[in-house]
Amino acid sequence: MVVGLNNPLSLPRDPKKADSVMVPVQVLGTAIGSSASNEISTRVFAGPKVIDLLNSIRATGGDGKQTGPNIEPILEFGWIGIVAKPLFFSLRFVHDHIVPNWGWSILILTLIINLAMLPTRITMMKSALKMQRIQPEMNKIKERYKNLKATDPKRQEMNQEVMALQKREGVNMFGGCLPMLIQYPLLFGFYRMLMHVIELRQAHWLWLHDLAIPDPTHILPIFVIISMFLVQYLSPSPGMDPAQQKTMAFMMPVFFGYMMWNFAAGLALYWAAGNLINVAQQMVMNNTGMGKEMKEIAAKRQARKLGKPAMSRR
Repeated sequence: MVVGLNNPLSLPRDPKKADSVMVPVQVLGTAIGSSASNEISTRVFAGPKVIDLLNSIRATGGDGKQTGPNIEPILEFGWIGIVAKPLFFSLRFVHDHIVPNWGWSILILTLIINLAMLPTRITMMKSALKMQRIQPEMNKIKERYKNLKATDPKRQEMNQEVMALQKREGVNMFGGCLPMLIQYPLLFGFYRMLMHVIELRQAHWLWLHDLAIPDPTHILPIFVIISMFLVQYLSPSPGMDPAQQKTMAFMMPVFFGYMMWNFAAGLALYWAAGNLINVAQQMVMNNTGMGKEMKEIAAKRQARKLGKPAMSRR
């Protein structure tokens, strides 16, 4: 049986004195076994929670030998372990085989992850363009139902017409959510990883002396806010209410910046670097044929609102 102790044990300060003061002693884990003579032998592991080391230590089995389960389970990542553990193994591979610095390893892994996610950003761009193309027809549908109350059953007909239009034009209303559905589990996985792996404690990178604690200079959280604002500004959001779009453009960067203010610097480094890569990718995509068409459609729509003629692309 393997038992992970999260609370300290109380042991006498002087074992030779029966009335000695009891003091708390931190224990990372214990492996407990018993023999046929009803004697209980206890082995105590006191050391760093390094995965390779934990894998090498086994509990005493029924044969009295160290053939029981290893004590790796005392290093818990929680329910997000399915993401956090592979992230750590990937990060450690970069650290061991490419650059022996945890900060640079985080940056390289962030680049790899974002390049792997590039197809999802392209899919999001295509979905946004399709949404932009059908926006006038969607507005006409909504215009016909604008006088109805929110509780009017006929508003269901409006939703059905909008969904039928999107289906006919091949618009996936969740296409723009795909990158977020991937990014947020990775973000939380990085958070759990930095909380539990000991390798990144007191890991240095440039001005940072410990990637496992918040940035004392707050440079990274501020950069997170600025870079995320640029991502929001450059990313197209057709179909979104303008007021809601402005709220998202300011509130989301502030919210994540506040989070990174108190979280591990390694997490802020990952998120800030990812934002910077997203900015570069979005700038390139905005200058492709898709990006130029989206700009042209947006310019025409704005010109119609202002009552001015729009310039066409040649």
